[in-house]
Amino acid sequence: MVLAKSKNAVGLGNSLMNDRFGKGKGADRKKVTSAGIHRINHATGETYVTNDRKEASWVKMRSVTEQAALDEFLSTAELAGTDFTAEKMNNVKIIHTDQKNPYLLSAAEERAAVGKQKAHKDRLTVPRRPKWDSSTTPEQLDRMERDSLLEWRRGLAELQENNDLLMTPFERNLEVWRQLWRVIERSDLVVQIVDARNPLLFRSDDLEKYVKAVDSRKENLLLVNKADMLTFDQRQSWADYFEAAGISY
Repeated sequence: MVLAKSKNAVGLGNSLMNDRFGKGKGADRKKVTSAGIHRINHATGETYVTNDRKEASWVKMRSVTEQAALDEFLSTAELAGTDFTAEKMNNVKIIHTDQKNPYLLSAAEERAAVGKQKAHKDRLTVPRRPKWDSSTTPEQLDRMERDSLLEWRRGLAELQENNDLLMTPFERNLEVWRQLWRVIERSDLVVQIVDARNPLLFRSDDLEKYVKAVDSRKENLLLVNKADMLTFDQRQSWADYFEAAGISY
């Protein structure tokens, strides 16, 4: 008679842990002792000690642009226009209805996508912090910020659904946006770091508009990183462009 395996050894949850951390690594990723919570970074082999407060802070500020294995599978299946069925033993069967990769665009499709983005540029924005003053209670501000981010996310979802826009991953964690809002409010100068190989791809002009909307006396600065990878003529060309466009760099 074949004995049943432990439920800890099989199942979707264990499979996902093995997929993310390697077989057997999910269980020892977090250990609690009297000295605190020990965590192991399996990518480097380093061990560090934290506590409940730091653990809560880490989870609170964790970016949610990344997707877990199951979420990634479901979203990829949906984007690719495939159907799927779950079978016994947690196997997944993919039924391909279209072999086309939605991220590999032809030249004509790329021009069409860029055109759609430009047409809806005024709605592809950084979420704004609601107006508040000294009479606003923490509870009211918390509710207003949550409602504001929810409305922003609904707008992006509507654009994607109704206008067939292909969205790149974006930050969904309210706490990350709150940090940005507070930094902007307290700063006199906001610096954006961009890659010299394609500065305009990484620059957010809407963020610069938001900074000025908070206080017109605030300044924006573009810090061009990896400029040493460009030739002198290329750097000069970008400098001429920034100056002509009125971009501080």
